[in-house]
Amino acid sequence: MNYATIGAGKEGQALAKAFARKQIEVAIASRRSPEALAPVAKAIGQTIIPESLRDAVKADTIILAIPFGTQKEVAKAAESWQGKIVIDVTNAYGVSPEELGNLPSSVVISQAFPGAKLVKAFNHSGSIKWSHRVREVRMRILTSAVLIAGFATLIAVPAGLQAQEPPKNIVTTPYIKSPLEGDPSREVRLTTVLVPAGGATPFHRHPGDQWEMVQEGEITYTVKGEEPKVLKAGDAVYIPRGTVHRNQNLSGQPVRTVELLIVDKDKPQTEPVN
Repeated sequence: MNYATIGAGKEGQALAKAFARKQIEVAIASRRSPEALAPVAKAIGQTIIPESLRDAVKADTIILAIPFGTQKEVAKAAESWQGKIVIDVTNAYGVSPEELGNLPSSVVISQAFPGAKLVKAFNHSGSIKWSHRVREVRMRILTSAVLIAGFATLIAVPAGLQAQEPPKNIVTTPYIKSPLEGDPSREVRLTTVLVPAGGATPFHRHPGDQWEMVQEGEITYTVKGEEPKVLKAGDAVYIPRGTVHRNQNLSGQPVRTVELLIVDKDKPQTEPVN
């Protein structure tokens, strides 16, 4: 798998630095020419390769660190986006719901890249933070790719959850459980969770990191002590180890989520918290 960061602003450079510190080659491109980007790439590290936008989008995995609204310009640079993985770092802060067509921003981004498998990540954290969290950046990109590319067919949403008999309880279906490569003390676990209308989990935490993506419906995600956030189909959230949180289905329809966890092998996956 090869990588390219589209965007050479603070976020793009911070993510490139994370790769450089681990001597991982990644292309970097923007509206500027490769020659103009060469000093930036050199300052970051020797594994950062300045490329034209047209060449950079040939990578398997594209990290989209650009201003929201410029995605169509980037999309035109590739003949096809079929099968590529797009990591969406954009932030639609300040864009009205009307401008988005009352759609989640991730859906608007995905519409510009037909055929690509898209996951939203990194857009909730500052660029300085990411430039110093090398191992987590690498892990989040790889696990996002696994979640979106490797299992998209396996856990595809059945046509219209609403057409099925509504579930009475929360239903968790495990798909993958395997040791984490390079660290046998931890496991990778992939599950889907079906939450009925009115269903909710108690406040709890996990002995590891969790990535959650809503496939269909709408879930209210709350970190204890913070304001609730409504996640809609296509939205994803990263939940760091030990974060006390809960999910509530306050809508009138079932909700289906995909959850990827990297947790300590010999500990319960979920610990209730009062």
